Parts: sequence; C-alpha cells; structure tokens
Amino acid sequence: MEIYAKAARLFIAAALALAAAQMLGFHNPYWAAMPVWVVSQPIREDLLARGILRILGTLAGAGIGLLGLQYLNAPVPLALLAGATVAFGVGMAYRIGTTYSYGFTLIAITIGVILLPAIGMGADGVSMAIERLWCTLLGVVSVTLVTLASTPARSGPMPPRAVPFERQQLIRRVLISGGCAALGTLAVALTHEVVVMAGAMALIIYATIFSTLPEPRAVIRMVAPGVALGLAAAVLYRWIGFELHESRDAMLWLAMAFIACGALLRAHPRTTGLGLDSNMCFLLGAEVGAAGHPLHVTILSGAALLAGAIVISVIMWHATAPAAPKGPAPSA
Repeated sequence: MEIYAKAARLFIAAALALAAAQMLGFHNPYWAAMPVWVVSQPIREDLLARGILRILGTLAGAGIGLLGLQYLNAPVPLALLAGATVAFGVGMAYRIGTTYSYGFTLIAITIGVILLPAIGMGADGVSMAIERLWCTLLGVVSVTLVTLASTPARSGPMPPRAVPFERQQLIRRVLISGGCAALGTLAVALTHEVVVMAGAMALIIYATIFSTLPEPRAVIRMVAPGVALGLAAAVLYRWIGFELHESRDAMLWLAMAFIACGALLRAHPRTTGLGLDSNMCFLLGAEVGAAGHPLHVTILSGAALLAGAIVISVIMWHATAPAAPKGPAPSA
C-alpha cells in the first residue's frame, strides 16, 4: 500500500505543478512537472536540499546562458561557452560527490536547455529563462508541500561520499561532458534542425548526469529502456491528440493518465530508475501543455533523443569502467 500512496503523492505533485503552469499561461508548462520526479527523495533533508539546489542551479545556468546569448553571437564562442559551463558543473559535482553536488549538475543541464532552443529555433532566451525559473519553482514547491510530511528525517549523520575521488575519472568525465556539450551546441547552431537539437539535448543531459554520479553504471543500464518507454508514450499521446483533434485543456487531462502510470513506475523500488527516465522523456517528447510539433517531428526528435542517450551511454559505460586490479609483476 505504501507504494500506491507514494505514487499518489508524486502524481498529485506533478499534476498540481503542471496545471498551475498551464493556468499561468507558460509556453512550456511541462517544465514544471519535471522537478517532481527528481527532487522527491526518501530522506527529508535530501528533499529540502535538492529543492533549494535545483532552484539555485537553474538560476545560475540560466544566467550564464543569457549572458552568452547577449554577448556571443557566433556558433563557435557559444559552443565553447556551453562546453566550459558543462565541464565546470560536472567537475564540481563529481568533486563534491554527495547530494550537495546537485546544484552544479543543474548548472550544466540548464545551459543546454537555454542555449539550444535559442540557437537552433530562434526562441526568446530571456522569456524562456524566466519561464524555466518559474516552472522550476512551481515544481519544487509542489513536490515539497505534497511529500514533506510523509518523508522521514535522517536518523544519523549524512553518509560520506559513495566512492573515493579519482583524479583520472574527474579529468575523463570533464573532457567527455564538455566535449559533448560543445559539439552538440555547434551542430545545432550550424543546422538549426529540431531533430539535431533533440539529439544534442540528450548528449548534454545524459553526459552530465552520468559524469556527476559517483558510480553511474547501474544508472546507465536503465537509461535506454526508460527513454524508449517515455518516448513511446509521448508518441502515443501526440497521436491520440492528432487523431481526435483534442483541445489543449483536453490534452492536459489525457496527460494525467500517462503521468499516473509514470508515478507508479517511479514509486516502485524495482522500477524507480526506469520511471525517472520515462517520466522525464514523456514530458519532454510529448511537450505536455504546449502547442507541440507535428507528429512526424515528434517521432524523429524522439528517435534522435534516444540515439543520443544510447551513444553517450556506451561512451560513459567504457569511460567509467573500474580500473583493473594491479596484480604481481610477471616473472621474467
């Protein structure tokens, strides 16, 4: 019964944040539901810390992105800015190695969210950054209010870093994530294609997530299935809307059914990782509450996002492999 109660709380938090964002007239209200799946934690102190750090990290990443859009007007400088920001965020997050690294993770992710649509699709960076901040605040407040009372406090001291810090791993992760961000941003700036943007977004987001986790291989195993499930749900959602010619409000109610299923996946201990990726990718691919792209663009963009997630999963799987134990030197 506790699984269903937890799923109900997650559903209520996501639904409230999404509905509030749509009522406020935001162009991308699905951003408000995204923090719910990540900020929710089994320990109260971690829940509060994640909420605060998500807001601060989003604010910092959006600020850097806006400065870049204002003062850098060429593809290469913008790509270098994206690469440097992601490398910095990843480096700091990996160096910290605890829940308090989450703010730096959000700096790295947010720079991609702000730069790529503005560069590739001509979106208004200022309004997009402001909307992103408000949606983040809505999601954080919603999940905190709904889940705080039922989340137990930590019974002992905060656990230390999960695995020892390795300088070689730090350098490797910084180079991979920063390189992915720079190349992805440059590709979007040169092509101005929404499909390319989806693939680049996957590279930046998942390179950042994998690189900031102390031990990412357990997470990498579940990413491709989770992304595929979320994008399949997104295509089904958009297809239903296309076939029935539903209104924006009707589509919001339809989305609630998908979100309820996603909440169950996220709440169950065996599928929590799968539920995280599928929920995020459903919201992103379906563009819930937004005008959205035509169905064929949704399919192609989803395929590009899945391909990007698989590519970076393979790269990071090999890059984060544990070092082989040093045995005795062979005899002559």
